[in-house]
Amino acid sequence: MSLARFIKFSLKNSPRQNFEIYRKLDDAKWGTHVGTDELGNRYFMNPTERYGRERWVTDEIPKATAEEDAEYLCRPKWMAFPHYENYTGTRKAYVTYNTVKPKYESWEPAVAPRQ
Repeated sequence: MSLARFIKFSLKNSPRQNFEIYRKLDDAKWGTHVGTDELGNRYFMNPTERYGRERWVTDEIPKATAEEDAEYLCRPKWMAFPHYENYTGTRKAYVTYNTVKPKYESWEPAVAPRQ
């Protein structure tokens, strides 16, 4: 980011807004608020940006309640299952044997004697 772009970004918003925008987007952006959806995501647009970067979304992550935090910290039962090492590519790898009768006979070339 150029110094001129950073200064322009700093003058468009308050320091708190600048911090939040830079934290969420990892880029210095400013624009007009276009709308908000039912989940709280805010949509912005700046037609002076280059093509493909003129629209962006800042997603609003809802705060978790104490019960949701407790559920997250509690390990599910499936995580308690014993873990087995994957032996793929080693001598201990599981190899199935063929139970189907071959449909064709393999070719065994015979070497003709030299004359």
